[in-house]
Parts: sequence; structure tokens; C-alpha cells
Amino acid sequence: MIEEEITLTNPSGLHTRPARKLAETAKSYESDILISYNGKEGDAKCLLKLMKLGVGNGGTVSLRCRGCDEREAAAALKNLITHLEE
Repeated sequence: MIEEEITLTNPSGLHTRPARKLAETAKSYESDILISYNGKEGDAKCLLKLMKLGVGNGGTVSLRCRGCDEREAAAALKNLITHLEE
């Protein structure tokens, strides 16, 4: 299992468009991928679960990946979260 702490720098936070991009990217991996924020946890492959986390600009999320392609998934999602745009 790989776990990383990542700070979201998108000025609007994890709203619909960036959350959709994150979920679509997560779905391309076989690994189980979870994102946690402020005591809440959601499946990164589910747009609604990501939206319910309520991550705003400057929020630090915990990304956990477990599975056969966990390294690739963690690297891709970390890069995506770090560079999210409006």
C-alpha cells in the first residue's frame, strides 16, 4: 500500500470539474484508491464520494493506493492533484 499526503492548490478546491477528472483518472487503474480529508474518506473512482469530501483550496488529502498498479496510480494521481486547474 502506498499512502501520500497531498495539498490541493486549485483555487476553487475539489469542485465538479477537477473531481470528475480525478475520478476518471482513478478508474483507469485496477488498484483500490481512497482519498481522506478531515476524517471523511471516499473512493477516488466515485465522483459523488469525492465531492462529499468538501476539499477546498489548501486542503491536505491523504491518498491511499493498494493493488497491482499502486505505484503508477499514486504517481499519476499525486501529479494530477498537485496540478489541478479550474
